[in-house]
Amino acid sequence: MGSMFFGQYLLSKGVITREALLEAIERQRQTNLSLVELAVRRGHIDSDQAEMILASYRTTEADLEDLFFDIGGLNPEKVDELRRVQRSDWVKIGAALISAGHLTRDEVEENLAVFQEEQREADQQLEADFRACKDPKTMKSVVELAIFHLKRFTDRPIKLQALSVGGGELGPGLRRYAQKLQGDRVLYVALDLPAEISSLVAQRFVGFAVDDGSEVQIDAVCECVNIIGGHACTQLEARGFKLRPEPPFSTIGNEPVDEASSSVRASVIAGDASADVRVFV
Repeated sequence: MGSMFFGQYLLSKGVITREALLEAIERQRQTNLSLVELAVRRGHIDSDQAEMILASYRTTEADLEDLFFDIGGLNPEKVDELRRVQRSDWVKIGAALISAGHLTRDEVEENLAVFQEEQREADQQLEADFRACKDPKTMKSVVELAIFHLKRFTDRPIKLQALSVGGGELGPGLRRYAQKLQGDRVLYVALDLPAEISSLVAQRFVGFAVDDGSEVQIDAVCECVNIIGGHACTQLEARGFKLRPEPPFSTIGNEPVDEASSSVRASVIAGDASADVRVFV
């Protein structure tokens, strides 16, 4: 069993139904506020400042605390206060399932103990899988960077579920957004996304809803891949590689499979959807 979220674990074990999980996730979405939303609700920043903070957060590697200070004028003490309020009000998936009557507290605690032990083993397996990759430091660096930014683009919890080497074919129902990094070496970084995630990334990037498969959506997600590629070049430069990103592209085919000798596929969970992060070398 690969790495997963607790709610998906419960579903996989037949402890809860998919309907119960979706209901609990919706409860979380309605109740759990981001720090930016909480700051607006408490009157610390206005909606325009919130949009500026979110735009910078999604397209850079800046910490929220720095953005709160630079854009909203909030000092570190105020941000720490917001974090404490957020933690105290945060509803975890187990609590949401209990409040909806799907599980008892004892059932949650019993399953959570088993889940945590299995996840420790899954995390150890992921580390071993990275070490087995060709140039594991580069692969892990680029995969983790892509996941880091995918979290920011979607504002969803993202978790690396499994890692595999070889192949590179695009999965059914997915669209590939990729970029070639070229210089001292050549590699491609790609996001293989379902329509749900593509739409969410594009909407959060441009600030309004876009049609699935539209040129605006594709361009927006490609720009997000461009951000990942640019930051990957910066990270790899620190390791002695000089690379430059070429224009990103989108495809429903398997490019760049024919141009690569190998690929690493990082399967990720994005909320209640799945996607792939790939690195081709």
